[in-house]
Amino acid sequence: MKYYYDAESDSLFISLRDGEYDESEEIYDGFVIDFDKSGRPLNIDIDHASKFVDIPRLRRSMAPEPDEPEQPR
Repeated sequence: MKYYYDAESDSLFISLRDGEYDESEEIYDGFVIDFDKSGRPLNIDIDHASKFVDIPRLRRSMAPEPDEPEQPR
């Protein structure tokens, strides 16, 4: 799963998995889900994301993990 947040447009794109896109459905105003040919969700696109998602927390979770020290064997 991958997250992409665009601060300029305040939109959040969540890629759930790879697959071949077939169609989209807006399930709530500004919430669009992309589906594959089998009807399985591929992506979620959220407009005005900051109204629904804690963006600072999301950005912290998107930050690279600090290098962890090796565990003794």
